[in-house]
Amino acid sequence: MKKVWMFALALVFSAAVALAGGDVCRLASEGLRIAKVDSAARSMVVRTPEGREMTIHWSDATKIEGALKEGETVRGQVSAKDGKLWASSLQVVPARRAS
Repeated sequence: MKKVWMFALALVFSAAVALAGGDVCRLASEGLRIAKVDSAARSMVVRTPEGREMTIHWSDATKIEGALKEGETVRGQVSAKDGKLWASSLQVVPARRAS
């Protein structure tokens, strides 16, 4: 449970820093769940473990590893510009195998 709270705190802090200063920040190392993908608008909605949603946009310059699909987990680097979160890199996280 402690890990979940630390993860949530790190995520909220990094998003706040990105929105406030336009600095580049990493999405949480464990990744965020993709709730919706709009390829035409080049954006996706990701959901935190607490259920908070954020929209992340990408461009031709964004390095994307893997297929962005609903239900997948993604991590990467984002920065704030013009009031939006823009990804410079995105990586789909492989699903964990049950032991």
